[in-house]
Amino acid sequence: MDHFGIGAAMYGMALIYIHASRRTGRTTSLVESVKDGDRICFVDNHEAERVKRLCFERGVNIECIVIDPKNSHRLMERGTSQGRTIFDHTWVEKFYLHTLEQCQKEIDRLQQQASGHGAQHRETRRKAEEISKWNI
Repeated sequence: MDHFGIGAAMYGMALIYIHASRRTGRTTSLVESVKDGDRICFVDNHEAERVKRLCFERGVNIECIVIDPKNSHRLMERGTSQGRTIFDHTWVEKFYLHTLEQCQKEIDRLQQQASGHGAQHRETRRKAEEISKWNI
């Protein structure tokens, strides 16, 4: 358990940023920045096709792929692109949110594995501490 709620606060901050960044021109900026041979990674086919069409209208030939941010390692199965590999803003947002969730779960797992269980454990620990005071 994240006793201080740091993970929940970071997750909340990420959500606030994500919502505040909507309709700010990130996709337009991405479309204007790509060059022939670049590859863009998306969360879903609908957005990938839309951006590919926008780039085609600009006369730029790019590759659009769909990779689940929860399985980002699958990107390596695609090999390298001719140009840069760029992640769509939605992909990056989902990747960060997933990673924050995984960090929270890892803290819970660490705490559970490193902690004793129940009042008996605490009582045994107290007895051991008391006995160790008297052992020289």
